[in-house]
Amino acid sequence: MVCWLAACTGSLPWISSPTATLPPGTPTQSIAHAMGKTEVPVQPKRVIVLDTAPLDAAIALGVKPVGSIVPERFPDYLGDRVQGIEVIGKTNEPNLEAVARLQPDLILGNKIGLDRLYRRLSEIAPTVMAEGSGRSGEWKDNVRFYATALGRSAAADKLLQDYQQRADTLKQQIQQQFPNSPVVSVIATGTGQIGAYTTRSFSGAVLQDLGLTRPPAQAAGQRWAIQVAREDLKTLDGDVIFLIESSFTPNSLTIDQFKSDPLFSRLNAVKQGRVYAVDAEVWTAGRSILAANQILQEVSQSLLARKPGT
Repeated sequence: MVCWLAACTGSLPWISSPTATLPPGTPTQSIAHAMGKTEVPVQPKRVIVLDTAPLDAAIALGVKPVGSIVPERFPDYLGDRVQGIEVIGKTNEPNLEAVARLQPDLILGNKIGLDRLYRRLSEIAPTVMAEGSGRSGEWKDNVRFYATALGRSAAADKLLQDYQQRADTLKQQIQQQFPNSPVVSVIATGTGQIGAYTTRSFSGAVLQDLGLTRPPAQAAGQRWAIQVAREDLKTLDGDVIFLIESSFTPNSLTIDQFKSDPLFSRLNAVKQGRVYAVDAEVWTAGRSILAANQILQEVSQSLLARKPGT
C-alpha cells in the first residue's frame, strides 16, 4: 500500500494527565482531547506542532510555532510563513531531545501514529492530541480544537466563516456555469498503484462544500481513500480529474505521464483536456484551513476557466 493510503495507528491505555509542570501562576485551561484532559496555558508562547495540520492551523490563527515536524520539507503553500520554525523531526518521528531543547509550553498533534509517544511528550510540556488527523474530512473540527488549545477560538470562528462564504460564492459560480454539476474525480498514483480520494477525505470534504458530484465509487463507504485497479476506468473517470502529484511518493505519475498512458488516455476527462495536476502537500497533507482555501482557489482556476469539451 502506498503512503497516501497508509493508516498508522497505535494504542495506549487512556492517560488522564501529563507530568510536565508550568511556571507557578501561569493561567491555564483544561483541554479534553483524545488522550485525556490536560491543563494548558491560556495563552501559550512556545508551541510545537507534530503534523502539517496543526502547523497550518496555528499559522492561520496567528501563532508561529517554535518547532514542527515536516514530512521532508515545509509545504510550499505555506511560503515564508514558516521562516524561523525549527524542524524537530519527520512524520510521526519527533526528536524528543530537540523538542525539549526548545522548551515548549504546549505541544499540539493528533494521536494517529503518535499516541505511543504521548507520555514522553507530556513529560516535556502539556500535550494535547486530536482524535484524527483531518484526513477523514474532520478538518474543521480540528481547526476549532487546535484554536481552543491556543486560546484563539474567536479567530478560528472568523477563519471558518470566511472560508464558508468563499466556498458558497464559488459554489454559486460553478452552478451558474454548469447547469449540471460536473463529476469530479480525485486520484493519486505511486509505486505502480492508483487510488482515489473519497468524499470522506480532506479534499473530498472541501469538494462537498462546493456541491460537486463525485463518481459513485468515490462517494460510497466510510473510507477516505480507496485503491483502484488500473482497468477500472469507471471509478477513475469524471468530467474533471484532479491528479494529485507527489514528489515524495515513488513513481507518482506526472500529469503528462498520466495523460500519455495508453490506458488512462481513454478516460473522458483526458480526452476533453480536463485533467489538472494538484499538489499532495495541499490536497492530502494540508488538512486544515489554509490548505482548504488553496483547494478552493485551484478548483476555481480549473472549473471556471472553461466548460468541459470547449
